Amino acid sequence: MIPILNAILIQVQHTADMQNADDTQKFFVVVAVIAVLFAGITAYLISIDRKLKKVESTQN
Repeated sequence: MIPILNAILIQVQHTADMQNADDTQKFFVVVAVIAVLFAGITAYLISIDRKLKKVESTQN
């Protein structure tokens, strides 16, 4: 995921000269919101997986 974000940031740096600062800031807000959502969903799925493993181990 880091290389993808790095490529996005490099592209933004090149296009930032042509756009005003407000558009660039809005883009970073969108990227940050998507990253937070992805991290939250990942953490939720990991917690469900751990709970499921615990239930499966008690049944055996």
